[in-house]
Amino acid sequence: MEHSNFEYKKLLELKKMSMQELSAYYRKLRIYEYDINKPLETSKIKKRIYFLTKLILKIDRLLSGRNLILFDDKRSDNISAGKVYASSHVGRYDIESAMEAINEQVYFVMGDPEETYRNLEGFFLDKISGRICMDTGYNISNVFKKYKKGQTLTLQELELYEEYKMDRHICDVTCTKRIADKDNILIYPEGAWNVTPRLTQTLFPGAARIAVNGNGVIIPIGIVRDKKTYIVNIGSEINLTGACESDIKDITKSLKENMNSLVGEIIFSSKEIISRDSFKDSYQNELDFINDIMSESVNGYTLDVIEKTRYYDLDYPENVFGKQYIKKL
Repeated sequence: MEHSNFEYKKLLELKKMSMQELSAYYRKLRIYEYDINKPLETSKIKKRIYFLTKLILKIDRLLSGRNLILFDDKRSDNISAGKVYASSHVGRYDIESAMEAINEQVYFVMGDPEETYRNLEGFFLDKISGRICMDTGYNISNVFKKYKKGQTLTLQELELYEEYKMDRHICDVTCTKRIADKDNILIYPEGAWNVTPRLTQTLFPGAARIAVNGNGVIIPIGIVRDKKTYIVNIGSEINLTGACESDIKDITKSLKENMNSLVGEIIFSSKEIISRDSFKDSYQNELDFINDIMSESVNGYTLDVIEKTRYYDLDYPENVFGKQYIKKL
């Protein structure tokens, strides 16, 4: 791809772009800055003003009427390596809840920023808190699936595939550099909200790969959402000393088990007695569960997007929800 004529756009120009144009512009911007080897900004200022991040998060939580409960925090006090905080993905405010509970500066790994490229939320993440962006390619998920199945792509499909693949690679490299520099990142390895009855979904291997290649540690986080209350359980760090690329699959499996345990600790700690009369059939329970989560969705985040951004593995195909649920909803 030719970048010599890349032109930075002003905010007013960005405001006039369609969402597709806006996302394409930022993908090309990331590729351009990667190609010219633009250095990462220092995290020193963001760490110094973390008190401001914390204040903004608290104000946002109070204004929205949410509650935050820190169930437990098993982190060691003397972690010197970069930290990959890997959290379960349960709903609209799990990002803000995790960031506030973590209580230190982190770079949030954000998929498909879209409108936040040009709104106040994006300004907060970019200038005050810190984020690392990438496009998941959910809008061309059929192209990714064709490629994985070994089917022939058209020239246009191949160009799009390579562009999105490069964007993911740049995100991976950026995160790894941050961890190597002893910075911290917050990532959601399920890739999409968990609208299933399972404790967690299958995980992307990115969190493990970033931690291994950046000589960092992984800190698993389990979150449970109960209406407007988000309960956060921070686990012990997973030490990866001596780990290498060949260990990533096993580390990812271990991470999922840790996240399951943290979520389970919250769920099974409840002593609430539920009357038999309040029980519903499993189908209705799942419908209510999905409706409750999706009631907070914004910016076009739909069940279809969830289906297209979750981890997709040909060897272990998973139906996050049956077609009958999609029809009902």
